[in-house]
Amino acid sequence: MPDSSQQSPVDLLDPAYLSSISNYTLMARVAVEGYLSGLHRSRFQGFGSEFVQYRAYTPGEDPRLVDWKAYARRNRLQTKIFQEETNMTCNIVLDASASMDYQGSSASCSKFDYARMVAAALAYLALRQGDQVGLTIYNSTITEAISPTQRSNRLASIFHALSRTKPEKSANHELAIEYVGHHVRGRGLFIFLSDMLDEEDHLPSLLARIRIRHYDTVALQVLDPDELDFPKAEAARFVDLESGQECVTSPKAVADSYNRSMQQSQERLTKAYIDSRVEHTVFSTKSSLGRALSAYLHRRNP
Repeated sequence: MPDSSQQSPVDLLDPAYLSSISNYTLMARVAVEGYLSGLHRSRFQGFGSEFVQYRAYTPGEDPRLVDWKAYARRNRLQTKIFQEETNMTCNIVLDASASMDYQGSSASCSKFDYARMVAAALAYLALRQGDQVGLTIYNSTITEAISPTQRSNRLASIFHALSRTKPEKSANHELAIEYVGHHVRGRGLFIFLSDMLDEEDHLPSLLARIRIRHYDTVALQVLDPDELDFPKAEAARFVDLESGQECVTSPKAVADSYNRSMQQSQERLTKAYIDSRVEHTVFSTKSSLGRALSAYLHRRNP
């Protein structure tokens, strides 16, 4: 297992390093603590000012939230809950279709491995902040559905679901979004993780349905470096991961056409998200996980 004590905060957010940690609990903790250690204390030291109740301390939480006087009296670790903590629900929705299984030669992990690292880190951060968190994983069907809660055992369920999922089949985005949308209540945050390929005319309008239900909606698009800049090898065999169709061609011959088409597709997707008032961020699988964690904190504490 890698020695995290020898890593700088920036290194701790590198997907190449994080993907080498097989234990999801440790991976998420390393990512979140590495990220928070680089922030000014005032950004995450407190929440609301109105005290509501206590709950059992969860390992990894900020020890400054522990009521040490209560610990001295009862020999029990308890975390203070404030009003601002009690009204945020985070729903994480993860695409586990076959196209997410792609990993190019310059990437340290597949799109799905990157996306589930982001999902694990966001879930850990959400519970660390006292929020309710749930997870839905889907391809052509709903494969995992964990409802939002603050219970301390929720992370174990989420990490187990993430670790056992294998990307396969096609993606039924509408099924997943409508499934979660049917269950959302009150104020909350909806985080959608997918490669979103060829969905510029479909996905933004689907996610807008969540936004109009008073949920902040964030679309995190995960792409491989090869998809952002087509590799120019001498010859290659291309396989559609969802249909299995194959094509042998010279990448040099199609690179310019592909890059133009990809740029146009991304521009249409970005515009559609702007029109739908859905926040859209693109990640390469070589990107630091810090941007995803920053997006969560920004939405939780604007």
